[in-house]
Order: sequence, then structure tokens, then C-alpha cells
Amino acid sequence: FPMSRLGDFNTAPRLKELVETLTGGGKLSHRFENFAIHNISKWILAGGYPKETMRIYGFPAENPLYVFMLDQNDLEAPHLQVRTPSEGHDCSILLEGLKEIVSVALPSIKMHGKILLESDTYVRDTFIKLQQEGFPFMIDMKCDCIPFYINETQRRTIKDLSISAPQGFVINEIDVPSEFNKIHFAWAYADTAPAENTRLRLSHLPSICIRDFDGNLAAWELTNTFGQLTHLYTFEPYRGKGIGVITEVLLAQKIVREDLHVYKYVTLENESVVRGTLKHPLWSQWKLTEDGKERGEEKDVMWSFNHFKYTKVENN
Repeated sequence: FPMSRLGDFNTAPRLKELVETLTGGGKLSHRFENFAIHNISKWILAGGYPKETMRIYGFPAENPLYVFMLDQNDLEAPHLQVRTPSEGHDCSILLEGLKEIVSVALPSIKMHGKILLESDTYVRDTFIKLQQEGFPFMIDMKCDCIPFYINETQRRTIKDLSISAPQGFVINEIDVPSEFNKIHFAWAYADTAPAENTRLRLSHLPSICIRDFDGNLAAWELTNTFGQLTHLYTFEPYRGKGIGVITEVLLAQKIVREDLHVYKYVTLENESVVRGTLKHPLWSQWKLTEDGKERGEEKDVMWSFNHFKYTKVENN
């Protein structure tokens, strides 16, 4: 077998070096494609969650065009996020890189029978191309999303914003031991992930909630292991009061104050949230840029969440 050209960036010095390279010494930290590696590396270098389960790889090893963030644990299928290169995609390099990272994740893929791929739609289409060439996977689920983020001007605005809960409600923190199950099973995708993952995220990553005056949960939002806002939810009796929007702004403010980037992915099917986010003064849509300017001739970037089922029959 040829030697792997996959670079391992899992020691602190190597991870710092990778982030420095990708962000041009911090000058390009504001670029959307660098948000996940920025947030994840800050948590890992501080010695916290998800340090035990998250591994960072680059391909090719010497000067990575692609960065693979691979989260593996015993509770669920491996979850792979692929960074969109600032320089644009290279299909041949991506094809080889995907083969390499799948070989690293293969023991976990075999254990759980699938891999979760989170990436722009170009990467997803390239994975499907490999599948058509005999890669032992079958797409089981796909979901396309619009990527939104809070830009530098919006960050400055939100950092010092004075935010109050609506009358009859209070801003609060989630009581993780007693509330993580309720929060997990209110999630539309609760059956795709273990409740323990929600408990870990709530225990270690930024989250926020709003309660009624009796202390009942009204709305909440938390942060995903890959750094984005996730699982914004308002219980039915409290909807239509703007509580969800306030909850999200509160969590965004908390994240900005921790010197992290704020971003989220909204599924195309969630039309009302897409419309609301496009109109909101504190959100921007990710667009491809070149030399600091938007590439007018190219369409907006689409993000995707995908489950690929492992189809190879193993001989005992």
C-alpha cells in the first residue's frame, strides 16, 4: 500500500501551525471557511471537549488544501466535516483525500454501519462520484442548508447589545443534569443521535435558555461540536412572542464574547427561518469571495448534512 499523504494535526503545536496557515496568521479568521477550525481548535487547545473525540487531518500532508475534522465516539457513527478550501476546490485532490480519511474512520464506520458527512454540496457530490466508482457506500439521507454567519460589523454590534427577556420571562442557564433529556428529545433529529451527545454539548459548550416566571423552559439553543449554533427550540405555548429570536441573539452574544465565531445552517425546508434570517440585521449569508470581493458569477455556497450507509459485506 502507498504511504498515506494524510497529515496528522492533533498535537497542540501542529494544530496551532495549521490554524496559523489557514488563517494567514489570523488575518483571514473572519472567513467563513475558517470558522469551524477556529472554534474547534480553541476548545481543543484549552484542553476541553471535544478534545477526546475530535481529530484534525490535512490533505496533502505537506501543504493541506483540504482539512478534515473527524469526530468519533462509541455512541454514534463517525461525523466528518470537510473544510471548503479558500482557494477553491480541486476534484482530483479531494477524491484522494476522501479515500484517505475514510480509511482512517473505517473501523468506526464498520462498527456503526455508516458515516455522517457535513460539507458543502461540491464535496458531497464528489463523495457520490466515488460511490459510483465502487466506493462501498450508499447515500441514506441528505439535507441541504443555507450557511449564515455574523460578520465583523455585526459582531461589534452584538457584543455590546443590551438584551432583555420579554415580559413574563427570564434569561437563564440550562440545568444540564435535570434538563438534557427533555432538550434532546424535543429535537427533530433526536433519534439520529444519542442523548449523551446533547448532555456533553450542554455541559461543555455555550448554551442559553429563556424560562417563564414559574421556571419552566420556554426556549433554548446550544452549540454543536463543530462550532455552529444548533437546536433552537421554543415550546408550543410560548411561540409567536419572539422568544426564539431573542434566544438566538443571546447565544450569539455569549459566543462572540468568548472570541468564537457565530454561524448556523438553516435547512431549505425551513422557509420561515430562512426568510427571517435573510432579513435579520445581525445575520449575513456566506458567499464565495475572491480577493476580498464576492464572486458575482458564482452561486451562493450550499451546505449539506448527509448519511452514507456502508454497504460492503465483511467476511467473517
